Amino acid sequence: MVALSEHDLDNPLSPLSEEALHWLVMLHGGEADEADWQRYEDWCLRSEAHQAAADEAELLWQRLGSALQRPRRRRTPALLLLLGLTFSVAFWQGNEQGWLADQRTGVAERRTLQLEDGSRLELAPETRVDLRFEDRQRVLTLYRGQLHVQVAADPQRPFVVEAADGAIRALGTGFDVWRDGDDVRLSVTEHRVRVRQGAQQRDVDVGQSLAYGARGMADVQPVDLESAGAWRRDRLVVEERPLGEVLSALSRYHSGVWLVRDAALRELPVTAVFDTRDAEAQLALLEASLPIRLRRLPWLTLIEARAQ
Repeated sequence: MVALSEHDLDNPLSPLSEEALHWLVMLHGGEADEADWQRYEDWCLRSEAHQAAADEAELLWQRLGSALQRPRRRRTPALLLLLGLTFSVAFWQGNEQGWLADQRTGVAERRTLQLEDGSRLELAPETRVDLRFEDRQRVLTLYRGQLHVQVAADPQRPFVVEAADGAIRALGTGFDVWRDGDDVRLSVTEHRVRVRQGAQQRDVDVGQSLAYGARGMADVQPVDLESAGAWRRDRLVVEERPLGEVLSALSRYHSGVWLVRDAALRELPVTAVFDTRDAEAQLALLEASLPIRLRRLPWLTLIEARAQ
């Protein structure tokens, strides 16, 4: 168990402890479910160092006045880890979450790839994808993040993006796909795609978007393509979106941790165009325009209600 002193609040966190704190911010953001908690626990079991980092992050979380919403996980004996549990859990985690994916971008990193079939793939920050080109089809698996693909025509090999429990088949097209956990959203920039989730199937045309997730597939909606593709021009465009969602999107361009301590603040509506090349400056703009104040620590920025 990690012991913390008052001085620790002003000390930088280790990379693993900061990653654990990111998990806690996500888990207490109001949308996490049992599967998210299970993924966190699996992350903790990857090694003794991961467990120690989780201990430190959870103690810091409690010191900040935030209560853990779920009972602490039971510890796995170190002997089991030595007998191979670490490897098996890490291997499962790598497969399910894309930690071992063919292409992985980091914080604030964008990447453009020319694929072997002539297709062009653009990856947003913190994106993980696998590529599998076969004789009869071309498959891209999106584990997390956002991408845009301009598909090269090949009638003999359909191009399919797998994301969560759905599949998106290109029909000679360009399109954006965003994934966070089980939630997937796509926008079509050219021609058409066919989306399948379980028994449901819908075609989505250029200028339209569609979302699907644990609750099924939503209706097709019109979309502003300039706004939807703004990330490819270092911009984030939001209109009447909750602050919590905006911070989640901006956090992919910032290496520190942002924590909103008041749940009501996460629902504040935000309409803005952000320059993602300087996420910290965008946070300062939010402070100037919303009833919030920032408290900066070396490893964390607390976002609190501004005193009246």
